[in-house]
Amino acid sequence: MDLKKILLERLEGKGVEPVLIPGLLKNIMATLKDRPDITHEEVSERLHYIGWNDFDLDENTLQIIIADYEASAPAHPAHM
Repeated sequence: MDLKKILLERLEGKGVEPVLIPGLLKNIMATLKDRPDITHEEVSERLHYIGWNDFDLDENTLQIIIADYEASAPAHPAHM
C-alpha cells in the first residue's frame, strides 16, 4: 500500500472530507516549511488558529505526511 493511500484513508478516518484534504495538507506543509522541528501538537495549534478546529494531528499522521512528501519530492535540497 502506498503512502498517499494510507494518508488519505487516515485523514478520512479522522473526519476530514476528501475535498478538503489538499487544503489541509497545504496548510500542514506550509507550517513545516516555516518550522521543520515543530511538534504535532504545535502543528495542531496552528491549524486550529487558522480554522481547522475539528482536526487534531497525531504524531503518526504527521510522520506519514512527511514521508509522503519526501517520497514525492524531487531530489533537490531546497524543495522543502
